[in-house]
Amino acid sequence: MTSLAEWNTSPSRPSGSTSVLDRIIAILDTVKESGGSTSITDLALHTALPKSTVSRLVAALVQQRYLERTPGGVTLGLRLYELGARASLPRRLLSAAAPVIKDLWDLTGERVGLWVNQGTDMVSIATVAGRLPMLPTRAGMRSPALTTASGKAYLAFCEDQRVVDRVSALLGDDAADHFRDELNQVRASVVATDPGDSYPGILAVASPVLSADHVVLGALSIAGPSGAMDPERVAPLVRAAGVRVTRRLAAA
Repeated sequence: MTSLAEWNTSPSRPSGSTSVLDRIIAILDTVKESGGSTSITDLALHTALPKSTVSRLVAALVQQRYLERTPGGVTLGLRLYELGARASLPRRLLSAAAPVIKDLWDLTGERVGLWVNQGTDMVSIATVAGRLPMLPTRAGMRSPALTTASGKAYLAFCEDQRVVDRVSALLGDDAADHFRDELNQVRASVVATDPGDSYPGILAVASPVLSADHVVLGALSIAGPSGAMDPERVAPLVRAAGVRVTRRLAAA
């Protein structure tokens, strides 16, 4: 069971960068500012690093697809563009989901949230308060993907088994089997429920948000007091809202 304080605990951040990281960033920034392809010699000149060091770091960055070799030297690699696309995901999701979140709140009066996955957690990128004043509505609130409705809605449609395995790593054999069965049920119904496992007294229902090519991007959820919110009534509303956000993303 996760306490409210734990829900809102941000992961610790490293205290500082390493000299190797500084050098890598300097190389990437220089390649970016070149506007195209640049040579190892030019990189060494502009970063004030030894040519041997630049050559070694560039080789590693090319291997990891952060840089790409060209006839004129190196240019930015596809992996950076992939990371950029992921960084823009919250903004695109927010734009597509904003009117849907408002309509869902108008229909239910309950707490509506939009969540994305981050490691073993789900992170809120938008929330509208309902009958749960004890829960904060700030963006960045974290909740465990293993037990929350938003987490189960996301994991049920996640094609990367490594993500699912990482979230469920601490479960015993019987609990892991039950969790897999629950995800199968979520896939069948396109709705996930948290009866209060994450936070006592709070019932949550969620549905995934998918891209045009059916890749799960996040989850839309409704949460309310366990004794006052009917999951059978809100489930089709949440499912329809998730479909609507998916369609708005595809049309954008």
